[in-house]
Amino acid sequence: MDYSEQFKQCCGTYVKVVRFNEPEGPDGFIVLYLRPGGRFLFVGYWFGHEKSVAAGNWTKSESEYRLQGYGRVKSDAPPGHGGRFVRTLKLEIVNHTPTLIAAEELDEWSLLSWVGPFTYVGERTIIPNEQGLPDSLAVVDQWIKKIYGRQDRVGS
Repeated sequence: MDYSEQFKQCCGTYVKVVRFNEPEGPDGFIVLYLRPGGRFLFVGYWFGHEKSVAAGNWTKSESEYRLQGYGRVKSDAPPGHGGRFVRTLKLEIVNHTPTLIAAEELDEWSLLSWVGPFTYVGERTIIPNEQGLPDSLAVVDQWIKKIYGRQDRVGS
């Protein structure tokens, strides 16, 4: 059976957990929300160290997803970065689970630049925390509009 045919859109939440080599330190999270209608929110979060975000449009061609939008890196390791964001991910089905693979590291995007798998965790799953990350899909959509909405008229 071709599972990629079952996941034509693959909208939903994808997560990569990053374990940092700090005793008693928190894990970092990289969360990608692919929203119906072709919008995305991509968040990199490591408590006390980083909160980076990009938002814009996603398109799919065969097994590749292309993210195009705008974002910013807020980190305790200067300098910060922001501006146009472009990322390509490849869809693979791993153990019957959609997984988006980032093959190449991006320059200057900190957590949002990491390679490797982003695992599907559900169509409507939210990865909230007490530090002000989105706690509902409505808030995800508000962040997309806030970050990307102003740039919308320029195109992607």
